[in-house]
Amino acid sequence: MDVSLPDQLGATERESCAAARAVVRKLNLSAPPAPITGQQEVAFVPVTRAQWKSVLRDAGLTGLQRETDEKVAEILCLRTASGRTVGKQLPKLLRSLHSSVVALGTVAEEVSRFSPSRTSAAEQRLTTDLARANRSEAQALFACLEQGWAESAWSAVRRYALAAQAAGRTLETAARTDHSGLPYEDLYHRTLGVSAEQLGPGSGVAFRARLLAAWAEAPQILDRRVRRSMRHLINDSPPLTVILLHHLAVLALSDRPLVTHRAALLGRDLVTSDLKSNPELTCSVIARHIVREPEMLSAHRGQIAYLDAYYQEEYLEEKARAVMDLYRAVLEADVRRTAVVVLDLLGRTVPQGAPLATVRDLLAAEDRQPLCKFLASTIRSEWRNANAHEDFRWDPVNSTLLLGGRPADLEEVLDAALRARAICRGFEHGVAVAYAQNASLVIRGAEDSNYVGRDLSILQAAGEARFPVLDIRRHGSLVRLDVPDISVESLREAFRAILRAAIADPSVERWELRQTSPDRPLLHVDRTGTHAGLQVADTLWDIADPLPFAALPLLANAMANAGEPAETTASTVLCLAAAHVLGERDRLSPALAHGDPAAKNELISTTKLISDGAKAAAHLLEGPAHRKLLAFAEVLAGECHRLKSAPPFALVHEFVPAYRTLRRHAPARLPWITGLHDSAA
Repeated sequence: MDVSLPDQLGATERESCAAARAVVRKLNLSAPPAPITGQQEVAFVPVTRAQWKSVLRDAGLTGLQRETDEKVAEILCLRTASGRTVGKQLPKLLRSLHSSVVALGTVAEEVSRFSPSRTSAAEQRLTTDLARANRSEAQALFACLEQGWAESAWSAVRRYALAAQAAGRTLETAARTDHSGLPYEDLYHRTLGVSAEQLGPGSGVAFRARLLAAWAEAPQILDRRVRRSMRHLINDSPPLTVILLHHLAVLALSDRPLVTHRAALLGRDLVTSDLKSNPELTCSVIARHIVREPEMLSAHRGQIAYLDAYYQEEYLEEKARAVMDLYRAVLEADVRRTAVVVLDLLGRTVPQGAPLATVRDLLAAEDRQPLCKFLASTIRSEWRNANAHEDFRWDPVNSTLLLGGRPADLEEVLDAALRARAICRGFEHGVAVAYAQNASLVIRGAEDSNYVGRDLSILQAAGEARFPVLDIRRHGSLVRLDVPDISVESLREAFRAILRAAIADPSVERWELRQTSPDRPLLHVDRTGTHAGLQVADTLWDIADPLPFAALPLLANAMANAGEPAETTASTVLCLAAAHVLGERDRLSPALAHGDPAAKNELISTTKLISDGAKAAAHLLEGPAHRKLLAFAEVLAGECHRLKSAPPFALVHEFVPAYRTLRRHAPARLPWITGLHDSAA
C-alpha cells in the first residue's frame, strides 16, 4: 500500500476531514477489537506438520488481510470526496473494516490453539504477527481520520499494512511448502499419544475397538492428554465415556483440524442452547438423526471407496470420475442430512425430497446462524447440477475437468468434498460434547437399536477386552471381525472379546474372526460355544476374570468348526487346561511355601474353575474325547477336595495329574496360529 497524502489540503479535503471526524466520533469505532491471546496463551491442540498446513490453508488469513487493505483503500478514496459523500459512505466502510478486522482476529484466535511441531513454531508466530499488524492498521486508520488525513498518521497505516502483507505472504508460502522430505511424523502419537501401530491399520468403522484397546494400557494419562488438548471444547465436568472419547479422538485425528474444530464448537453451542430452551424437541430431533445410522454407515463406506479409487487410479479421467462421485455422495448424504438436523433444531422444516439448491437457500436465510452459513458454503449448485446430469468430463487435451462445459480444477473439487465432509463430522462431535456437558437435560426415549448400534456395542466390547478389530461386517446372523494375526498370547483376548460381544448382541448366531494373513483359517465360534462359555462365566464377571476358564468350551467349539478331529480338540483343551493349573501353582509357589492360606485358597478356587471349564468343553464333544475331558475335570475337582485340609506349603508339589496330562498332550494344536499342519506349545 504505497499511497501518499499532500501536506496541504484544499477546501474539499478539509470538508472531507471534518466529515470523517464526525463519522468516527458518532460510530465510536476508534477502539480496536480486543486483542487475540496469541502467544499469551500456549497453544494446546497438538497437530502434525501436515495438519498444520491444512490449518493455514483453511484459515485464509491472507485473504482476510486483503479485505482489510481493500476497505482501507476505499476509505482513502473518500479523501477528495464531498462532506456529504463522506457522511454517506464512510459509516458503511468503517463498519465493514471493523468486521474484517474482527473476522481476521477471530480466525487467528482459532489458529493460535493449534500447536504444530517445533519445525513450524515460527509459522505459528506469524499468524499472531499478522493479526496484530492487521489490528494496528485499522487503529492507525482511525487515528488518521481523527487527525485530518495527516501524512504522519497515514504513514503508520501504510507501515502496518506492509507488515501484515509480508506476514501473509510468508504464511501462504508455508502453507504450500512440501515437507514430505522431513522425518516421518506419527499422526496418532502426535495427537493422542498412541502409536500408529495400535490405531492406524484397519477401517474407521472399527476404530472404536482399537482406540479402547490402546487406551486401556494407560487410561489416566491419555484421559488427561485428551482433556488438555480439547479444553476449548469441553469442560472438566463430564466423564470421558466411550462415546465421548471416540468423538474427541476422531476430532484430534482430523486432516482438516480448523474447519472440524470450528464446526464442533458451533454444533456444541447450538445443541446446548436448544437443550436449555427446549430439551424435548432437541432430543427428538437428535434421536431421529441417530435412527439413520445405517444410511450414515453406508455413506461412509461409499466415500472411502471413492477416495481409495481416486488415489489408486492411474488415469486422470478415472480420478475425475471418483472425485465427482465423492462430491455427490458427500453433499447428498452428509451435508443434506446435517443441514436437515440443524434446520430442524432451529424450527425450520426442509420439504421432503427438496433439491440441494433449496437446502442451500434455507441455510442462507438463517444469516444469524454461523453454522448455517458454514454448511451453505459447501454447496456449489453448478457443480452438483453438472454431476447430477452427468454433464461433466475430463478433457485430456487441455488436462482439465469440465463441469457443465466450464473448466474446474480437479483438486479444488476434491478439496471441497473433503472440507464438507469435515464440517459434517465436526458437527457430530459437537453434538456429542453438548450431550455430555448437559447430561441432566438429555431425555432418553425408548431406543430402537439398529444393527449399526449393535455393531458399535460389539466393537466396544472387543476394545474393552483389549482386542483390536480392523473391520466388522454382518451377514444375517453372522458377524465377521477382521483382526490382526492371533498369537498364543492374544487367543485368550480373542475369546474374551467374543464372549463380551455375545452379551452385547445376543442375536448373533455365528462369530468369525478373519486374520490379516490370508493363509490362516477363520476362527469360528457359533452359538453353542458362546452359550457354554457364558454359562461358565455367568457368575464370574463381577468378581473375577472368567478367562481362561470360559475360553475352554469356546476353544472346543472353534476347533470343531475348524474341522479338527475330536481327539485333537480334546488333546488341545487338556493341554491348555493343565498348563494353566500348573502355571498358577508355580506363580503362587513362593507364597504357598511361606504358608499363605490366601494363596492356597486362590489356587484351589482357580483349579475348580478350570475343572468347570473343562467339563463345559466336554459336553460339546462326544465319544472318547468327551470321556477324556470329563475324567480330567473330575480328577481336578477331586484334587481340590482332597487338598482342602492340607497346609499351604504342601500344595507346592501337588496337582501331579495336571503335570502328567500336560506331558502327554503338549504341544497344543492351534490351527489359527500355527497353520493346519504345525503345532505350538
